[in-house]
Order: sequence, then structure tokens, then C-alpha cells
Amino acid sequence: MKSLFTIFIALFVFNSSSAQENHTYQGDTYSLIKTVDGELVLLYNIIDGRYRYFIAKNGELEELLNTKVDGEYKREYQATLQNFTSDKDIPTDRINLTLASLKEFTIQYNTLKDKSFEDLESKRDYNFRLGFFGGISNIIYTANPTNETAPLLGAEWEVYSYKKLKRNSAFVQFRYVFESEEYKYSEANFSLNYRFKVINLTDFHFFVDTELFNLRFYNEKFSIVDSADPSNNEKINRTGSELNFPVSFGAGIAYRITPNGFLTLSYNDVVSIMEDSNGEFPVDITLGYKFKI
Repeated sequence: MKSLFTIFIALFVFNSSSAQENHTYQGDTYSLIKTVDGELVLLYNIIDGRYRYFIAKNGELEELLNTKVDGEYKREYQATLQNFTSDKDIPTDRINLTLASLKEFTIQYNTLKDKSFEDLESKRDYNFRLGFFGGISNIIYTANPTNETAPLLGAEWEVYSYKKLKRNSAFVQFRYVFESEEYKYSEANFSLNYRFKVINLTDFHFFVDTELFNLRFYNEKFSIVDSADPSNNEKINRTGSELNFPVSFGAGIAYRITPNGFLTLSYNDVVSIMEDSNGEFPVDITLGYKFKI
């Protein structure tokens, strides 16, 4: 468990620092992520807990600012964008100081300057995210006679596209449920899943997951007690595997906490169309972190 936690932290730190370039601005050096690359370059990062955005052109780097004076935002970034793109007639009055809005503006300008321009993400048909999570589950699709809750760990590999079906993704997931104190049952579960993002913002997603099928390897330990002689009991260690098509549904949220990573919270396997539960109220909650590969 400790080694898995150490790996999780190492991946978090690596992802937070990867794909960044050092830039010097007004005497300070910043590690910035290049999110649009063309004649006009858009860079950003989360610095001291807040987003900071920069644009660069012909070797000149400028920060996009929106200072607040006497309760009003000055929107200096709009004038900066206008100065950097004065050779093209692109209105800036409706541009917001958000990653999505700035990307759209920067891509629009670069496309006007070069008809063959493609932004970094649209060059790829598909993109990938790797995620790790932990949580608890009362594994309602097993017997679990006393409704015990067990810890679990897992990982997932998600594939999605910025070109087509932007709200949709598919992912392969691995989960391992550990034995609980009273219910000596553990399982390794491999599944194929579909995800639909009901809310698909730059920094926040609300999604619904559907588990299409899974391959489950389980181990269960229990005792058969002789009612006539309680001291006489037989210990059973049962192992096996199952292929299931549960078509089960869950939901969750993802909130961006690093430029390429999201903190995730999911409520899983709430209801299944094809698989019978043990009748208990489902408790399957996971907290994790996923990042773009």
C-alpha cells in the first residue's frame, strides 16, 4: 500500500512538471506549458495557486493581465491581444481570461496567418489519460452477507478526442478489492467502460459512466460450521473467474488541479441492468487523479 501511494505521488509530481518550458519574464523564470504553438504562442501554468497566461510572438513574451481596481476588472489582456494581433482584424472585447477562450482566439489568429495551421491537440486524432484511484466498496454484486465495506485501489486508461464526439470517451479499468475484516473476499476486476461528459468545461467535468463488461478473478474464504457440533467446521478457500456484462451506471466529477491533471471523485456501480445485486444500498466511492499522456 505504501509503495503504491509513493508511485502515485511520484506520477503526480512528474505530470505537474512535464511538458514545461522555462521562460524568463521581467527578471523571473517561470515553467510554462505551451498549449498553442504557431506565429502566436499561448503559454500558461498554475503559479502560486492561480492561473497565469502568457503570449509570445517574434521572441516577445507578455503576460495577460486582468487586474482589479476599485472593484472593477481592467481587462488589460484584451489590449495586449489586440497589440499582438493588430495585423488581423479579430475582436478581443468578448475574449475571456480562461484557457478555452484564449486558445480559441490564438488558434483563430494563427489560422488566419497560415491556412495550413493545426493546433497541437487537433493534430492528434485521439488523446489519452492515465488515472489512479482508491476508495471503498460494499461490492453489492457479491454475497457479502453482513454488508461489509472493503478498501480498493485501481487504475484506468482513457481514450478521447478533441475532433469528434468531444463529450464521449472510452476507458479500460483495473480494480482490486481487498478483504475486509469480516468478509474474506477479494477480487481483481478488468472492465471496459463508456463515459459521457454531461458538463464538459475546461476545468470541470461532470460525467456518467457505463460499465459494459468485466472479467473478474475472485478469492473467497469461509467456514462451514456443523450445527450439531460448532467446534467442527470446514474451512473453504474458493477461487474462480467470471465474465459479466453488467451494463451498470455510475457518476462522477473531475476538477483540474494541475495543467494536465484532474482530481476525480466517483460514485460507481449505482445500478445494473443485467446483473443482480445482493439488495444492499450501493457504497462504491473512489477518489483519484488522472493526467494527460
